[in-house]
Amino acid sequence: MDPERLKTIAGDGVKTAAIQILALSAASIAVSYILGLRPFETLIFTLTVSLSSTLVGLDLIEQDLNLELAHGRIAESIHLSQDMIAVLFIMIVGASTFTLSAILQSILLGSTLLALSLVFRSYGIDFLSDLTDNSRELMTLLSLSVLIGFLALAEYLQLSLAIGAFSAGFAVSKYPHNMEILDTTGSLKDFFSAIFFVSIGALLNTPSLEVITISALMLGLITLIKPFTVIGSLVGLGQNKRTAYLTGFSIDQVSELALTITIQAFLANNIGTTLFQAVIITATTSMIISSYTTKHGDKIYNILSKYDHIEAFPDQAKGKTPDQEMQNHVIVVGYDTQGKTIVEKLREEDEQFVVIENDPEKVTDLEEKEENFVYGDVFEQETWERSGSQNAQLIISTIPVEKISKKILSLETDADIILRSKSSSEAAKLLDEGAVYVNVPDILSSELLTDHIEGLMENRQYREELRRKSMLELRRFVEDREG
Repeated sequence: MDPERLKTIAGDGVKTAAIQILALSAASIAVSYILGLRPFETLIFTLTVSLSSTLVGLDLIEQDLNLELAHGRIAESIHLSQDMIAVLFIMIVGASTFTLSAILQSILLGSTLLALSLVFRSYGIDFLSDLTDNSRELMTLLSLSVLIGFLALAEYLQLSLAIGAFSAGFAVSKYPHNMEILDTTGSLKDFFSAIFFVSIGALLNTPSLEVITISALMLGLITLIKPFTVIGSLVGLGQNKRTAYLTGFSIDQVSELALTITIQAFLANNIGTTLFQAVIITATTSMIISSYTTKHGDKIYNILSKYDHIEAFPDQAKGKTPDQEMQNHVIVVGYDTQGKTIVEKLREEDEQFVVIENDPEKVTDLEEKEENFVYGDVFEQETWERSGSQNAQLIISTIPVEKISKKILSLETDADIILRSKSSSEAAKLLDEGAVYVNVPDILSSELLTDHIEGLMENRQYREELRRKSMLELRRFVEDREG
């Protein structure tokens, strides 16, 4: 997770997280009162229902995060907001005694550790990463050393090891080092995740009727109330319904940090066995349900959106198009690096065009440059109506997602269609279904590389021109990536 990437959508994510937590807290307190739970048990019930799993939730939408789709980034922002709240409660529950002075001391020490991780992230990770000289082995050793160091500090300060691990993760979350570390330590993450969930499963006993009842109530709040609270909040904040749905059904599980708090509370005899068992069952079941709802998010959206009565506010349909209806124009889907290059070329050729984008960061860029654009989801018919797809001459998609490509091919338009694909086999299918051309980056880059090699062999002066052009392209990419 890279906090820098979340700046442009942090507002919606934080607001949604706050609304969702407040709504679920109110519902949880009411249910806890009916169940006759003690105050501390009510707190555990509330945290279990309100907080979502970063480990499971973000892993399920990993592809969407890699493609930087809006719902993935909003979900990432919500998870980060919830994790910060969870860390605060881990500090509180982990206090040596449940007194005000002990709690304040624990919060102060925990905050100091987090501040230290922020300093390391700002100044230390760049220096140490340079020393590794891009060695995978040394990067793995560096990440493990940072983890061990923060765990040792947490132990020395008598804090929960979860706070030490969270601080270590935050310390190395700076782009691009975080991507290198995730690439080198991904197998370790999977290994220890498996151990964690095996340990959770080992805590289960045969549930009583009371345990099943409490667990069922928790699941109802997590799998129904939580997603629709998020959906309603995001639509109210101006996100389209599909983005809201896919975000809502990526957080319908119990947080691993909430489990950590529950285990700490149980070991300290602050909660009873009944609630503890109910939380474990709820967490396990919700993670299974979440894998299904995330995988079939589009199907769930297509079914439920017809009956949900959730409507976007009329003044929140963003976009800028000419006053007169466009004819024979070009529609560019996606304003990433490739999309920006295409837009620049279209502007040079004085062609009419409109960009479809649903990333708030890129929309802000389009607004600043006063480009024609539609802020919307490609799966929504309204988006295509606003972009004038029926009158378009050409539609170009820069997004290598098959279901998006197929949606574009299904449009009722006479426009020529250019798509992007990750594989040659998928590209062949898209060509058979009506695409005029499919851009496969591996094939295109190979052809371009061959042209460059021929240029170098035939003309020595081509070397400096190629080097200059390559540096400009890389600089532009870095500027686009870092905003």
